[in-house]
Amino acid sequence: MLLPMTPGEKNIVKSLVAVAWADGEVARPESSVIEGLLCGFDASDTEEQEILAYARQRRTLDEDIPLGELGREDRALLLANAALLTHADGQQTPEEQALLGRLIRMLELDPREADAIVASVAKGAFRLGRPMDASSK
Repeated sequence: MLLPMTPGEKNIVKSLVAVAWADGEVARPESSVIEGLLCGFDASDTEEQEILAYARQRRTLDEDIPLGELGREDRALLLANAALLTHADGQQTPEEQALLGRLIRMLELDPREADAIVASVAKGAFRLGRPMDASSK
């Protein structure tokens, strides 16, 4: 029996939906990243349907990211997956880079930590939103 997604996991995925909508549409590669994250969080069919229904409406960073409900680890995980999302189609545009910069400021992450997270994603070092440590290489 699957455990329900935690509130933090739901907040991360819903926030990621807002990131995906930042350019005015959710393209197939972005949708695949969101679906992959749902699998990574072991979302039930009901939870998956809830999130996918949520994703059908346009979402914004300012209105749909529950900053007060995201802890430090949640914020880092959100940034990692947002960075992954910006690479979903194989290239990161200047607009997507600007979006990540804005998200970093909103999340109030330490700039060095944020840079390390984004760089790790760009190098493919993140798996399911967690950095690989030396023992898992």
